[in-house]
Parts: sequence; structure tokens; C-alpha cells
Amino acid sequence: MDPILIGTLLVVLLVILLVSGMPIAVALASTGIIGVVAMRPWSAAEYLLANFPYSYSASFSFIVLPLFLFMGYMAFEAGLASKAFDAGQRWLGHIPGGLAIATVFGCAAFSAVCGSSVATASTMARSALPEMLKRGYKPRLAAGCVAAGGTLGVLIPPSGILVVYSFITEVSLVKLFIAAVIPGILTAVIYMAGIYLMVKAWPDLAGGDGGIVHSTWRDRFVSLGRAWEVVFLFAIVMGSIYLGIATATEAAAVGAFFAMLMVLTKPQALSKLKVGLWETGAGVSTIFFLIVGAGLFSMAISLSQLPVALAAGAMDLGVPRFVLFALIVLVYLVLGCLIDGISMVLITMPIVYPIILKLGYDPVWFGIIIVKAVEIGCITPPVGLNVFVVKATVPQAPIGEIFRGCAPFVLMELLIIALMTAFPEIVLALVPK
Repeated sequence: MDPILIGTLLVVLLVILLVSGMPIAVALASTGIIGVVAMRPWSAAEYLLANFPYSYSASFSFIVLPLFLFMGYMAFEAGLASKAFDAGQRWLGHIPGGLAIATVFGCAAFSAVCGSSVATASTMARSALPEMLKRGYKPRLAAGCVAAGGTLGVLIPPSGILVVYSFITEVSLVKLFIAAVIPGILTAVIYMAGIYLMVKAWPDLAGGDGGIVHSTWRDRFVSLGRAWEVVFLFAIVMGSIYLGIATATEAAAVGAFFAMLMVLTKPQALSKLKVGLWETGAGVSTIFFLIVGAGLFSMAISLSQLPVALAAGAMDLGVPRFVLFALIVLVYLVLGCLIDGISMVLITMPIVYPIILKLGYDPVWFGIIIVKAVEIGCITPPVGLNVFVVKATVPQAPIGEIFRGCAPFVLMELLIIALMTAFPEIVLALVPK
């Protein structure tokens, strides 16, 4: 049978398995195994499949993933999110919609030491939502800004999605982290500006008086002092990477160590450390199962030469490359509504990445675009993981109301994607050549 036809059938089989409800990692691994067996003699397939899980995952570069996960869990246990929100509230509370704006600020600050969208949304929901609801904020705005602000966790370094993208495509993780800095700041600023404009137009969203909270200058500077741990962690991790002092793995190890020390100074330190280690182990196990499954699928697809054929076919269509790029982004926006971000990257990269390279797009820039698509998927139905995390914190708010609250932020995300497409320098300005 023609290998390209086999590759096409493998993609169809994967879609059928996913739609049937099979776990994503199992569906990927099963499809990959079937493909390898179909295209190689049994003895060669047996050797490949017996050695692949270990040879693929036993890489020193993978160490960065559990280290950053552990740092994020330690930052959560140390209460850094609430300190970041308090600082944002003190400095931004006097602006219309100030508490919602402070929530986005807190999400951005916590994302700089976390790297997980769900963890950021969950943590800020506990810190910021009760305060906003008490001040008279409509659940739509309060829940929407927390869910959308949580998406910064997948963009602002250290981002778990960027780590996985780097593994799959072999693009420099350091370059990806540096490239994400300006888009992360831009996203937070546009979110804040959007909230301000919404509250100015509809003050009832923030309790009728614009949700204004005044603080003294003393309280503002005291709150900054309390949030020193967030600044310190981000500085030693991203600062050492950007200055070339440490690799991403070394910076992750240092960040994880200092985050652990911060937890050990808190009450019930040992129990918090135990929870952090347990959650890290569970998260790493899940992600590595996905990575091995995706690796098997990628190997089978590569053997079929389907990505090469698709890339050549895309070039032969004779349409402008931005049209093909727009179609690819549209596919990602649809997929983001159906599956989680890591799975989306692992499933699609073996097919999409060769096309992107053939079209001449920068792989670092494309990685940030993919993360933006993942962000949108976090707050759009039917999956919208961040929305369900926030719903668990405010069960009285209808799920439809929370999705409505996220809608303006989806429009803002589309605007940011358009800006980054029109002006790639937004992403690549800081990236070393």
C-alpha cells in the first residue's frame, strides 16, 4: 500500500479514536503503533517499538519540564498569587475596573513563576473572585477576567506549552521564552485597557461606581515589599536565561530550589512540600504519556512521508502564503475549542510544522502564534478549561454567563494575533539572532 495513503488513513483513524472518547495519549500511541507495524517488517517494528519509549524520553532536555512544574506548584503553595494580586489592587484599584485590572496584573505576575494556565486561573479565582464579588462586580466580568487572565500562564515564561513545542520541533527553548516576553506584556496591557473601556462604558459591571478602591501610598509600597518573592523568582529564572548566564534547565533548577525554600519558611511547610511533589509527579506522568504517544504517532507519520507531501502540495496550490497560514490558524482555533493545548501541539506538529517551514515562516514566531491559539481555546466552549475552573469557585454563576464574560477577551486575543502577524517584530525583537 502507498505510504502516503497509509499516513492519511492514520490521521483518519486518530480522529475516529479521539471522537470515540479514547484518552488522547492512548489514541496517539495506538495509531503510531499501527502505522509502524504497517510500514515496516515485523522484526524492525518490534525493535523500534521496544526501544522507542525509553530512547525518546531519556533526554537531558526533558528535565526542564518537571523542574518548572515543581517551581509553579511551590509558588502556589507559597501564596505568591495573592501577594501579586494585593500589590496590583493597591496600585491599580483607583482606576475604573481596578480590581479586575489588578486581577490581570496578578495573573501576569503569577504566570511568570508558574507556567500553567489552569493553575493560574485556579489560584487567582480563590484570591481575586471573592473580593470582586464583594465589591459588587458582576459575575460576568469578575469570572471572565480571571478565566482570561489565567491564559497568560501558557504564554508568559516559563510556559509549559512552549516547553512542549520546543521538544517537538527542536526550536531553542531560550529563544521561545525570550520571544514570549513582549507578547505576554502586550496581552496583559490590552486586557487591562479592555477592562477599563468596558467599565467606563458600563459602570454597572463593576458595581456602579466603577469598582474604585483607594489605597495610601504607604500601603502601595508595603504591598510591593510583600511581593518581592515573585520579582525575585522571575528575575533569577528569566534574567539568567536572557543574560546567557544559565541554560533553561539550569535556570529551572535554581528557580525550583528557591521556590522550595520559600515554601519551607511557611507554616505547614512539610505538608505543602509533599503536596507539591505529588502534584508535580502526577503532572509529569500525564505529560510524558502524551509525549511518548505523540512521538509514536510522529514516527509513523514521518515514515509515511505525508507531511512532506502536504508541504509540497501546499506550495503547489499557488495561493498567497498568508492564506495558507490563515487556514492553519483557523484550524488551531477550532481545535483549541475541543482539546487541551498540550495535546493540540503534540497531535498537529508532525503534520503542520513542515508546512510552516516550507512556507518560510519563522518557527519561533509560529510557536508564539500557537500559544495564542491555545489561550483562546482555554476560554471558549465547549472545553474552556479555565472557565470550568472558575465555575468551581463561583458555582452560583451560570456557565453561559462566564463564557459571555470571556467573549470580549477572545476578541482581544484575535486582535493580538492580527498585530503579531502584521508586525512579527513584536515577537522577534528581543530574540538573539
